[in-house]
Amino acid sequence: MNRNKTYTIQTLGCKVNQYESESIACLLQANGFELNDSGASFAIINTCTVTQKAGMQSRQLIRQTIRNHPDALIFVTGCHAQTNPDDIQTIDGIHYIIGHAYKHEIFEQIIQLHNGFEFPDTPEIRISDILKHTKYEHMPLSHLQHRSRPTIKIQDGCNAFCSYCIVPYSRGPGRSLDEKSVLEQVKCLQSNGYQEVILSGIHLGQYGQDLKPPVQLTDLLREIINIPQCPRIRLSSIEPLEVTEDLIQLIQTKACLCNHLHISLQSGDNETLKRMNRHYTRSFFKELILTIQEQIPDIAIGIDVLVGMPGETQRSFENTLSLLEQLPAAYFHVFPFSLRKGTRAENFQEIVPYQTIKTRAKTIRLLGVQKKIEFFTRNIHAKQSVLIESSEKNYLKGLTGNYIPVKILNTALQKNGQLIPVLLTKVMGPQGMEGRFA
Repeated sequence: MNRNKTYTIQTLGCKVNQYESESIACLLQANGFELNDSGASFAIINTCTVTQKAGMQSRQLIRQTIRNHPDALIFVTGCHAQTNPDDIQTIDGIHYIIGHAYKHEIFEQIIQLHNGFEFPDTPEIRISDILKHTKYEHMPLSHLQHRSRPTIKIQDGCNAFCSYCIVPYSRGPGRSLDEKSVLEQVKCLQSNGYQEVILSGIHLGQYGQDLKPPVQLTDLLREIINIPQCPRIRLSSIEPLEVTEDLIQLIQTKACLCNHLHISLQSGDNETLKRMNRHYTRSFFKELILTIQEQIPDIAIGIDVLVGMPGETQRSFENTLSLLEQLPAAYFHVFPFSLRKGTRAENFQEIVPYQTIKTRAKTIRLLGVQKKIEFFTRNIHAKQSVLIESSEKNYLKGLTGNYIPVKILNTALQKNGQLIPVLLTKVMGPQGMEGRFA
């Protein structure tokens, strides 16, 4: 059976997943395939498994894609495919289940299948033991479908094995893209007109530790910012112990590095941190955040918080809440604890009731709204460089280097992807600020 050269990609989960989907799309387009979201010949679902909800959403998305593309060859990949292939293959209509070790080969397989294929009677599964996978498989990216800020995956996998986390079992050990390839990727995106690049990884702060000789993340950043007319560089999530004085100084002194750090706290209670297998204390975290803010006053600091870890008492939660109240954060990402099979936390006792978790998460989210408005308020009358991402009626919408969404009265035609100087003039609530051309 011959098929027309159309595809669709549906993606759940983190920036790394998004990057990998964008890379597959670029490679398909380079070989003459066209995006079709209403009846494609080839459909790829890139799944997530970080929580029970993410796994459920992945299965729902698979079924929805099969309904929307009834004649397509269906490829399921991503973390849920890696960890739960047996569950996925029970869904009628799936043809291929592809693990992370083979994800980079999907576009080649589609190109080969385009010339002729028969639907397999049962799903073909390509899953390997990801814990033995030590090679970094580079998936290059040259352009995006719809967005103005490309992500580059420079690191994959994780060796931390936090007790609640399934990611090391779905992504495998830490491995890094070599410096030369990272620089080539940044230059490629720069030459295609992108003014901001996000450096991302599963455990970004461990970038380069597996390379020979080992390389520090700050070493890589120094190489990147030496690129002529370097685009704005933003870091994705990073661990507290990996926010070094060297990194803080680089962000403080180099204009092309965004004044924005997203740091994982998870808990502000020392005993809970120990059960999580997190190797720092609440006092260390507090001192770190205050130091960063002192040295870079306008920096946006985002904080990940995990609520409802088994054994988290009311006192434990209050310790977390009190710490967060003291910190000059710009926003919180709050995650309810989700039991994942195969993790150490699967065997922990003292399970926190669902309703209690829900209530605690709501409390922290409300505090997060307050913190966000306070951060925006501190930026009134500040001049920031804004990357234009879209337009809406009489307004342009964009993002500052310190992660503030901004609406600007559109008095002059501007193109998406441009960086323009803006004076921030008004807080619009937790959704962002208004500004005018500076």
